[in-house]
Amino acid sequence: MKFDVLSLGPARMDCFVRLPDDEVNEICSIDRKRCLIELGFGEKIAVKGIEFAIGGNTGNNAVGLSRLGLKAAMIGAMGDGWTDKRAMEVLKEEGINTDHIEIQPGKYGFGVVINYQEERTILSYYPESLCCFPKEADLEADWMYLTSMGLGYESFYRDAVEWAKQHGVKLAFNPGTRQIKAGVEPLGYAYEATEVIFVNREETANLINMDPASEIKDLLGGLRKLGPKTAIITDGPEGAYAFDGQKYRHMPPVPAPVIERTGAGDAFGSGTLGALIAGKPLTEALKWGSCNSASVLGQIGPQAGLLTTEKMQEWLERNAGINAEEI
Repeated sequence: MKFDVLSLGPARMDCFVRLPDDEVNEICSIDRKRCLIELGFGEKIAVKGIEFAIGGNTGNNAVGLSRLGLKAAMIGAMGDGWTDKRAMEVLKEEGINTDHIEIQPGKYGFGVVINYQEERTILSYYPESLCCFPKEADLEADWMYLTSMGLGYESFYRDAVEWAKQHGVKLAFNPGTRQIKAGVEPLGYAYEATEVIFVNREETANLINMDPASEIKDLLGGLRKLGPKTAIITDGPEGAYAFDGQKYRHMPPVPAPVIERTGAGDAFGSGTLGALIAGKPLTEALKWGSCNSASVLGQIGPQAGLLTTEKMQEWLERNAGINAEEI
């Protein structure tokens, strides 16, 4: 079966908890300088509301690409608990092929996202994954998206990257926290095989042992030296930066109201990658990513705001004056 992209890794169900800004400020506070949301110890806080939505970098990417009209499949492991079963239902409703998701009895993933004053803290749980990449499956794809996985990811990663190299599949890489903490050397083979990498400024600094406040060109250059042909660094309200070995580019953020930030980075990645798969130049791809991210910021959860092809065109036209520029 031929796909535009294979998204690798687990998905799960997340619960989004909204704290009311005007009622809990005596027992809840935010310190933006220290990046802290503080809740009173032992307090019982009445919340503004809760919502459930599918979560996980892989699921966000697959749904984002599917909405842009691309044929996407997910490969990874999920559990058989009710939250994982619901996540699977959502993936299928979004048109994602789930034939190669391995269901592991007795396991499940779950997350709790606490939102307060436009910021959020995520309590994340993924079980140890013993999933095997289906090397012998009847699979064809143009791209592979490799992202965060839990304990036991090493053999899955290596098999997936080797399969991609053998079959001429382009690799997009968005390493998760566990992979970044592992350091460059254990995953050098993945960085060297990568076509385009997506990381934020702090993650880049950790990977290449530089100060996050370093010049962006130095960070982009150091990241690209790891092997990726195109390095893309997201930098929150500063937008995103890219370097393809020839030109450095900056894409400013597309203005939009911020309700909740979960999934904004994944939305940028799926928007950018979707444009690249569609044959768009890097400058236009960065704008797709920025529009997708801005739309997600205006909704609760990582997928409610992901744009369809039609909606993407509307955002592009509405923000015609905001474009990536060479720096």
